[in-house]
Amino acid sequence: MTMNFGKITVIGTGPGDTKHLSEKALEAIKSSEIVIGYSSYLKQIGHILNENQEKMPFNMKDEIRRCETAVKKSLEGKSVALVSGGDAGIYGMSGLLLEIIDKESLTGKISVDFVPGIPAFCAAAAAAGAPLTNDFCVISLSNLLTPWEDIEKRLRAAASGGFVIIIYNPKSMKRKEGLTDAKNILLESIENNRPAVIANAVTRPDEEIVITTLENIDRFDMVGMNTTIIIGNENTYVNDLYIITKRGYGNKYDLSKKNILEEHKTL
Repeated sequence: MTMNFGKITVIGTGPGDTKHLSEKALEAIKSSEIVIGYSSYLKQIGHILNENQEKMPFNMKDEIRRCETAVKKSLEGKSVALVSGGDAGIYGMSGLLLEIIDKESLTGKISVDFVPGIPAFCAAAAAAGAPLTNDFCVISLSNLLTPWEDIEKRLRAAASGGFVIIIYNPKSMKRKEGLTDAKNILLESIENNRPAVIANAVTRPDEEIVITTLENIDRFDMVGMNTTIIIGNENTYVNDLYIITKRGYGNKYDLSKKNILEEHKTL
C-alpha cells in the first residue's frame, strides 16, 4: 500500500515584522493546512493566516512537541508549516525536526522543505549601521542545552580570534548573571571601550537600539531574550550615526584626491 504523506515546510519568520518575510515564505505559510510554532511567532504572523488553517501554538520549551506534532500531522497527509523566528536553521527548529525524522526512520519518506528567514543578528546589524563587514561569530549565552563551561571556551576563543562577536539569549528571568560573566571573560583580552550594539525587539513596535561599549553591555534593563548584542572587533568604530567595522577598502581610498563633496560643488 502506498502511503500518501504530507509535507513539512520549515519557515524562518525573520526578526518580527512580516514585511521582512520573503515571497516564498509568505506563499508557504498561506498554502499550508496547519501552522505550528511558538505562540508569539504565530501571533506575529496572525494577520496573514486565514480562518481555514489550523493554528497550533506551543509554549516555550515545547520544541520537541512542536516537531513531533509536525511529523504526526504530515503522516496524516497534511501540509504543515513549522515556523521559527529568525532563520529556522540558526538556533531554530530545522535541526531538531531532522533529528526526529531520522530517529523515526522517516528520512526521505516525509517531504521536508526549508525557507530561510532574516536572522536577528542581520536585522540588528542593519539597524545600527555596518558592524558585520568582516569575520564574526555568534554565541548563545543560554546554558539550557549547552554547558556554561563550553560557552566560556567559545567566548575566550572568539575574543582571542579578533572576531566581531554576536551574543544571543543574553539574559532571561532565570539567567541574570550570565551576561556580566560573559562581559568579564571578554574583558580579559578586549579593551573596555570596544564599541557594542544592544538591539532589542528589532523591527517590532518596541524596537530599541543602543550603541555603547563593551564595559556597559550589562547595564541596560531592556536586555532580555529578544535582545541581540554585537561587540565590534579592533577595526570597529562609531561616528555620529552608525557603528562601522572597517574591512580594509578604506586603506585603498586615495585620501589625497579631492573628496566627493568638493567634486560635486565644482560641477
